[in-house]
Amino acid sequence: MKSILKEYGLALGVTAIGFLIMGSSAVMSIGKVSAFPPSIYGEGKFLFGNIGSIQNDKDGKPAWLLSGHWKSNLVNMSENDKANSSAFSTSFEMVMLDGKNAHTHAITNFILKGKSTEGNSTLVFNGTSSASLRNGLVQNVPTTIKFMGNKVVSIWIDPSMVDNHFGNTPIYGTIMKPDAGFDRANSNSNSSR
Repeated sequence: MKSILKEYGLALGVTAIGFLIMGSSAVMSIGKVSAFPPSIYGEGKFLFGNIGSIQNDKDGKPAWLLSGHWKSNLVNMSENDKANSSAFSTSFEMVMLDGKNAHTHAITNFILKGKSTEGNSTLVFNGTSSASLRNGLVQNVPTTIKFMGNKVVSIWIDPSMVDNHFGNTPIYGTIMKPDAGFDRANSNSNSSR
């Protein structure tokens, strides 16, 4: 009987993993948007990534963990694109470092006002966005989004407009690159980074 259960358990596990992989692929390729564009800066493509950030409390001490996802076409916009064609959105869970008071937020409706470059590797996009808070949607919040070194995104939401809900530091995340896992797996480097 135990060997039958082991066989069924293994079969169920393999089937579940297969469904997870198929489900992930379906989510990442809805419509014409793909989570893995051919080039990270290909024209008209969206970038995707994860939110993984620790935010301070009102006293400036780390208190909240943020975890979620973001999507944007800002990096790939040409000079001829209109401001209302820009897109940046994120949704994330916010939970205290002790695991209490979990809740979710979304930042949407980004309207690009200007873009610039800092150094050679940071793209800066200034504009306004809408932030969901407990009492509803706060609109026209000054927002700065930075893409740094093709690896990191930071989202600064004007603290005075959202009652300092996200603390006094930017929200940080990572940029997914389509070939990152493949390159790491096939590199001849002995580096662990």
